[in-house]
Amino acid sequence: MSVRGKVAALASCLAISVSLLITGAAHGNGGWSLAEPENITSLSLSDDGTRIAVGSYGAKAYSYRADGSEQFAFETRNVVTGVALLSDGGLLVSSDDRRLYKVDAMGNPLWELDVKRQVKSVAASPDGAVAVYIAQGRSTVTYFDVASGETIRESDVGITPSHVQVSPDGRFVAIGAPDQYAYILDAEGALLRKLGVSGTIEAIGVSNAGDVVVGTSRGEAVAFDAEGNRTAVYPVKDVITDVDVSADGAYVAASDFSGNFYVFAADGSPLWTARVDAAGRQVKFNAEATTLYAGTGDGALFVYDVGEIVASAKSGATIRLFSMIAAAAAGAAIVAFGLLWMRRRRKLGIFVEMWRSKYNYLALAPSFALVFAFLYYPAFSGLFHSLYDWNPGGRTVFVGLDNFERMANDPYVTKGLGNLALLVVTGVVKSLLPPLIAAELIYHLRSKKAQYGYRTAFVASMVIPAVAGLLIWQNLYDPNVGLINNLLEAIGLPGRAWLGDPNTALWAIIFIGFPFVGILQLLVFYAGLLAIPEELVESAKIDGASLWRVIRSIHLPLLSGQFKLLVILTLIGIIQDFGGILIVTGGGPMDSTYVPALQMYYAATIFNDLGYASALGVAMFAVILAITIINMKLIKTANE
Repeated sequence: MSVRGKVAALASCLAISVSLLITGAAHGNGGWSLAEPENITSLSLSDDGTRIAVGSYGAKAYSYRADGSEQFAFETRNVVTGVALLSDGGLLVSSDDRRLYKVDAMGNPLWELDVKRQVKSVAASPDGAVAVYIAQGRSTVTYFDVASGETIRESDVGITPSHVQVSPDGRFVAIGAPDQYAYILDAEGALLRKLGVSGTIEAIGVSNAGDVVVGTSRGEAVAFDAEGNRTAVYPVKDVITDVDVSADGAYVAASDFSGNFYVFAADGSPLWTARVDAAGRQVKFNAEATTLYAGTGDGALFVYDVGEIVASAKSGATIRLFSMIAAAAAGAAIVAFGLLWMRRRRKLGIFVEMWRSKYNYLALAPSFALVFAFLYYPAFSGLFHSLYDWNPGGRTVFVGLDNFERMANDPYVTKGLGNLALLVVTGVVKSLLPPLIAAELIYHLRSKKAQYGYRTAFVASMVIPAVAGLLIWQNLYDPNVGLINNLLEAIGLPGRAWLGDPNTALWAIIFIGFPFVGILQLLVFYAGLLAIPEELVESAKIDGASLWRVIRSIHLPLLSGQFKLLVILTLIGIIQDFGGILIVTGGGPMDSTYVPALQMYYAATIFNDLGYASALGVAMFAVILAITIINMKLIKTANE
């Protein structure tokens, strides 16, 4: 195998290793649904994993066995706002009916407490040593005795709490409040710390170590350690509806309103995600964080085996370390082989020359770093992620060529290709013919001052912003007050909705900028004409050549370099550009002005489909590269 082949094989192995590291799979089943499809408001698991309690919007609290069979359904007088299973088999239930309940393992009521206010949530440690509830309009967190329901103490946080959670060992009580602060209390109700976040607090979780995760309306969960330091941010795709933290704080689960469920490592690394066809409402780990229970807005409960994901995450650091060592070793081997190859061919002297010019290279280093960071890195990132279902900050899944297959079947892309072909043909004509004619006219003016004046007049138009020009043309095309329709009506012709009619919208965009004298193209052609030796033109005129013959036989052949440059720039600009269409029509009416670049923009910004957008970008790059190569081969300059 050649050296190039070995390097390619090594790179492929490394890419596969990386893809295996960043993806994961969890086995799940459909779980089960409540007897009546209802919004799940709360979840609780027994510490031994044999029971699952579910609170619902339909004023019922359900108890299920691990196999999904129902034990009982306890009915309240209003929405169930919280449930908490206890080790003794009891179940605590809070409700909007202003009451707090405890029932036994068979669903029989043990006691009922009238709180006089709507109970917003209840939470307790499995052993019942610490149990709390929060109520509407009260700024206190109430600690109570699970055996009798009697109040033990109240801790005032100064604002009405919205969410409450107790760590499994009962050492910490986490409170979410509308003031965008989380309040962390100990088992005695003393305030330990106050944590600020951005956005409304939608959910909160706390571990045995005091690690706190706060889910917010900004589509992210924020993690804090036991000292109150922010340690990680877990981004999701929509407003967070619930979060849970494993007992040891190593893993975080979250749900969002779009029906997505997530598992993250404590450092913020995404480990797994799943999506269902309903709003996600609740998530809860079992004691070992190997099973995730997820409740939805239509009363379905899903059970996911995430044990393999958790196990792989525990060994992930070791795998990544070995991968980094292997990559470093491979890089060192490639460098050593390259140096050996250069030594055999006596080319090591180049390093001596480089050392002599070390200050020049040092001065160029910032420029190379910026070019790599802002040009080459994004390009290679797009090429790499075109093979993935890419969710920055979330789970990224390798899909191979699926994005490109999807592109071939995308009706917007196929329609856009037809529009793009017409734009390319007309664009090349517009960018070459009118500027060439204008350059020839200026060049043949006898007065040098007149040449300077006309050239300046054309160039002065460059100060007009492109967006302003588009908006001016948009007003010209206005069906009610536009100048074009007014002129047509003045001569007795009917006006049209030029940009609102699918039959005329694309042609209206093509004619924007009439008479199409591009300033860059004009200057390039004019500079090329000035570079033509006057002796050639004078000799042709002495031989009786007409002006047209001079242009055809001398000017055009000697301007072939300019033609090659402008054709390439025009093609790149037309294929990549979508700004004008976005501003003027947005791709409409219907899809009459759609182009692939606009579909790429929409996929990336509106639909958050960055992998597909990357694939569209790669496809456009391939088309531009092919056209450029063909152009370079077909058009020959005077020096070739």
